[in-house]
Amino acid sequence: MQDLGLRQPRIEGEEYLSIIDEFIEAVLTRWPKAIVQFEDFQMKWAFKTLKRYQERFCMFNDDVQVTAGVALAGLLGTVREQG
Repeated sequence: MQDLGLRQPRIEGEEYLSIIDEFIEAVLTRWPKAIVQFEDFQMKWAFKTLKRYQERFCMFNDDVQVTAGVALAGLLGTVREQG
């Protein structure tokens, strides 16, 4: 069985954010009304990218916002069932 993936350290810090910035700018240039979903980013970047971009365009981070929404829906459903 072969190993998958590129065997080198991940980029970090400002270099990482500059690549994300470039991607976001390209998407918004091509599709100005796009909704961008951040999916499976490392948790250390989830809140940082959400805070960095949420005022500039319509986006959500699946790891942060959808997980919280599903948990809340479960709680509300339980409360509703209990009367």
